[in-house]
Formats: sequence, C-alpha cells, structure tokens
Amino acid sequence: MLAGPLSKVLTVLRSFTIDLFSKKDFLIIAFFTLLGAGGVFAATLITISTPDSQGAAYVAATACDENVTVTALTASDAATGQLYVATIALSDVDQTPVTGCGYRNAEVALKINGQMTYASWTIIPSATNDTFSFTGATVSINNKYANTLLTPFQADGLTNVAVKMSGGYKVGDTGPGGGVIFYASTTGFNCGPSYTATGSPYNFKCYYLEAASTTGASAWTEAPPVQWSASRNQVNNASAPETATATAIGWGYRNTLAMVSQDATASKAGTISRAYRGPNNLSDWYLPSYDELNQMCKWARGVAWTSDATVCAGGTINTGAGAAGFGNSNYWSSSDSRNLYAYYQYFSTGARGETDKTLLMYVRPIRAF
Repeated sequence: MLAGPLSKVLTVLRSFTIDLFSKKDFLIIAFFTLLGAGGVFAATLITISTPDSQGAAYVAATACDENVTVTALTASDAATGQLYVATIALSDVDQTPVTGCGYRNAEVALKINGQMTYASWTIIPSATNDTFSFTGATVSINNKYANTLLTPFQADGLTNVAVKMSGGYKVGDTGPGGGVIFYASTTGFNCGPSYTATGSPYNFKCYYLEAASTTGASAWTEAPPVQWSASRNQVNNASAPETATATAIGWGYRNTLAMVSQDATASKAGTISRAYRGPNNLSDWYLPSYDELNQMCKWARGVAWTSDATVCAGGTINTGAGAAGFGNSNYWSSSDSRNLYAYYQYFSTGARGETDKTLLMYVRPIRAF
C-alpha cells in the first residue's frame, strides 16, 4: 500500500547547489547540502534533501520546467512492518520540446544508506505532462523508465536526492541523424511519410529539421548539381496520390516519396535525397519542401529567424550556427509547381521561384524529428 506523499517546497542557495554532470562529480561531492523549507525557486541546478521516510514529494524547478515533483513511493512490508521505497518518480514534467523538457535527459542522484546511486532517462516529447520512474520493475518501457534498476530499500535509508534536466537541442547542434539542426519550432508540425502528428520517431509532432552535414563521417557531397526528376509531368498519379505539390514545413518527406514513386531514376534530386543515410544510417532523409528550403537558406546565410513566412534575404553564406558547405547556388525543393516546373531557391540572394525540372541544381537532404 502506498503511503500518502508529503510535499515540501525548497529554497536554493546557488553557491551550494550540486552540479550533476558526471558520476565523477557526484563521487567528489558525496554529501549533499541540506536545505530548509522555504519559497519557490527557479534554478538550473537542484538539491533536494532530507526526505520524509513515510513517502516524500518535493516540488523543484529545473532549466526546462518550473514545477517538477520528485516522489519516493513507499509500501509496507507485511512481515516486518517496515516501509520500503521501490520507486522514485518524477511527475508533472513538461514534455514539450524546445520550450520544455522534451528530448532532454533526466538525471537523478540518490544517497541511499550512505551510498550513491545514479540513473538517467530520456524525456519523450508530448503535448501533456507525464510521470517518469526509477524503479526495480523494468529499464525500458516507452522511455518512461530509468536506465538503471532500483533495489528496494528501507524508507529511512534515503537521505538525499538531486535532479537535473540536461541536453535537448538547439539550432547548430548535431541531430539524431548526424546532421546539423537548422530549424526549431516551438509549436511543432506534422511530419513523416504521411504528414501526420505521428510521423516523428516518438509518434508525436516534429519540432526540428536537420540538414545533411558536409563534414565528418558519411558527409554529404554538394556536387554535382542534378535534375529534379527524369519526368517533367506533375507528380500526381495513382501510386502517389498525395502529389508533390505541398510547400509547407513538414511536407518534404511526403513530397519526396511521391517524386520517387513517379520516377525512381537514379541521380535525380528526389532519389539521391532518399538514398542518403548519414552517419547514423537512418532512412528518413528527404528533399526539403519549398518552405523547409527557405528555412535552410536563412540558416545557411546566418539570417535571424523572425517567422516561418519571412523569405531568406541578407546575411552571408555559411555563417549560420553549424552551417557549412553551401554554395552561392540554386537548390531544389521537393515542391512541384506544375507540369515541367518545380520550385527552387537561389542561396546567393534568397530569391525563390519555379523553373524547368531538367535544369541542374544542387541538393541538400534533410530529416525531421
């Protein structure tokens, strides 16, 4: 039977907070600072101490969430009458990517019977808050459980707890595919081969776009320029009813599948984008849609983002965070404008338009997540 959790709101003394970067750091500072009850705080480094042995809950702030609750769930052993802790839970976690803790790592350090125990897990992105557990039951169910098992212990053995949310993504970071993130959305967008909210690796909306890198392992080679497709007809047929005419952010994957379904001739803009695997051997790279290409142009030229609708203009090529290998050249989008023509963008000035599909232009594959 679970005991009712008690709540304790903590104050923070910045000079005494514990920096949870590595196990080595934990070992150096084996004793956590004891903090008394007080007001709400907002800090990136958290110390939670002196939990109640009857089941403790603490409300704390993190770098990505102002109200994470850490709870030690207790159950009574019928034979001994002792209370045991079998689960440490983090609840009320803001799982929204970019603005919340989505895609970040939760790190927990516990001092149990004088010994340090560590755990971490990925905060999966979601539109709603959820609970993540450090337990002895499992190590992997929908990424909601820690990657270390917890051995049940007597409740009075837990003397200190520390929590930190770390990681996450920003423009210029390396993405899961090994490319460079060039676009981050605060609201999310439909994505994937069906352009749905379940198109991302986490079955939720996508929040980021990453571009194939021209450096490092499995680097993308910009040259030579290629034709859009071997077919000049508009992409709209029975085997690809979605067409390739969409221009919005998130549509590029579906556009590219339609292009290749109509004509799979090798060494064309759509086929070489779909064939790219990157350093992490992922198969969901594609040719960007017209609007995705525009965001990539702004990143490549170091133009500050003000809105998705703002057209790329100004800046200098290859000055964006992590941008490299772009030429002052024309780049294909996956958006088909009409028979004979598809949309492109001139990265030298940001100018956009449509042109004949047989012309030779450059390609940079991207992926959404």
